[in-house]
Amino acid sequence: MQWYPSLVAFFFGLSVGSFANVVVYRVPRGLSIVKPRSACPGCGTEIAWYDNLPVFSYLWLRGRCRTCAARISWRYPALELVTAGIWVALTLRFDLTAQLPAFVALGSTLVILSAIDFEHRRLPNKILGPAAIIGLLLLLLAAGLSGEWGRLLRSLAGALAYGLPLFLIALAVPKGMGGGDIKLGAYLGLHLGWLGLAHVAVGAILGFLFGAVAGIALIAAGKKGRKDPIPFGPFMAIGSLVAVFFGEPLVRFWLG
Repeated sequence: MQWYPSLVAFFFGLSVGSFANVVVYRVPRGLSIVKPRSACPGCGTEIAWYDNLPVFSYLWLRGRCRTCAARISWRYPALELVTAGIWVALTLRFDLTAQLPAFVALGSTLVILSAIDFEHRRLPNKILGPAAIIGLLLLLLAAGLSGEWGRLLRSLAGALAYGLPLFLIALAVPKGMGGGDIKLGAYLGLHLGWLGLAHVAVGAILGFLFGAVAGIALIAAGKKGRKDPIPFGPFMAIGSLVAVFFGEPLVRFWLG
């Protein structure tokens, strides 16, 4: 049953996406992600478990609170579906191999960080720090199980290869690069380096390209001014995910 791992990944991804919503809302506000239980922001009523099922409860309740009928943001099911889609795509990409846990953890973290950066213009250390430790441990485990220790060394080199240039850019242009972007670059390089240093280059180039195109488009549309900050983290995340899935053919294309 080739579809079975993807189906399992989809439902696990939905559950992780539901948790991601909690993290995205609470961490930037300095709240605990454990307590209290989720509640309606309109009336304060705690949400019962059967009204907190990923996507399905939103559809069943037609996007409204059961108690006060206040609208529930579409962001909640969207984040759950995006996370589930990433889990399925990564399962198809890596199959049930030792490296899969590290990359689904990466995908889930990027969803959380991108959502926070879009809304709050920051990449919290409370997420990046634990995510980097978990990523390194999962890659260490993957190297041990597969015997591919060379990949782990490339991961460490990838973290340096992505993070160091961003650090130098931040020194040269202090307002052009935030500390969170530097740390995110190292985190992305850690995972992309596992696949190859060429993947690190692809992810970094695409991240800058996507960010530049989005910035120009926002300025042209009058949504942003030339000096207005634009969250760079989401574009770094998108570029890196593209590199995970299409890094090898893109490298072959660029090199002719």
